[in-house]
Amino acid sequence: MIIYEQPLTEKIRLFLRLESLVKRYRYHVRDPNTAAPEDSLVALLVLLDLYSLSARVDLKSEVLKELDRIGVVAKQTYSTEEGANTLAVISNQLQQHAAALYALPSSLGSHLRDHAFFSNLRQRAALPGGLNGFDSPVLHFWYQRPIETRMANLEAWSKPYQVAADALTFALDLIRNCCDTTEVIAKDGFFQMVLDSRKPYQLLQIMLPSEERYYPEISAGKQRFSLRFLDSEEIGERSKQQSSHDIVFYLKLCNF
Repeated sequence: MIIYEQPLTEKIRLFLRLESLVKRYRYHVRDPNTAAPEDSLVALLVLLDLYSLSARVDLKSEVLKELDRIGVVAKQTYSTEEGANTLAVISNQLQQHAAALYALPSSLGSHLRDHAFFSNLRQRAALPGGLNGFDSPVLHFWYQRPIETRMANLEAWSKPYQVAADALTFALDLIRNCCDTTEVIAKDGFFQMVLDSRKPYQLLQIMLPSEERYYPEISAGKQRFSLRFLDSEEIGERSKQQSSHDIVFYLKLCNF
């Protein structure tokens, strides 16, 4: 099955972007023994995106607020004797993640704000192909450092974002695993639904068999959402032809 996710709040949209960027970063530093300079460059580019994301909003504060909210909901959800063990596990994890975030010296990205190397990269990255050895000699110099030095630098520069992403992944996993799941039919490739205002849903997931030749175009807000299933025979051509078939899919509305 292919799972398409759609945030229903701006907060979750922000969190999903942070989660996605850190996953990409970790992919390119996953094996120091085989990492090439090109992997280091891609990791740097992802770090620049993370910096830009954190420059717009106080991510550390937002993640801590989400951990507090999760804690309150957990106490309400697992208030019975049967839920005591689950509540204890969740509370312990929340405390560990919150402690790790509070241990960070300041807001996310502040350690890179006045960093000379990153300031140079930010200026050059604004130009197509600007990150290269002749436009940025300091980058070329860094390329030639031993792999151990480059990996140590990347680890230090990325650590605050990884701490925040670990906390977010725990929170998002709770949200993803607490869903109302139904099998739904999109008549002639279209489906819409008004959300129950008594349930503050944060995320929706559309599950489709991977062999199908269509994908959902999702328009969603806090009160309602709609889906158009579009035919797409060629990945290079963005089809706007809505399917004329009734399409069966699984809908998951998630909230914790």
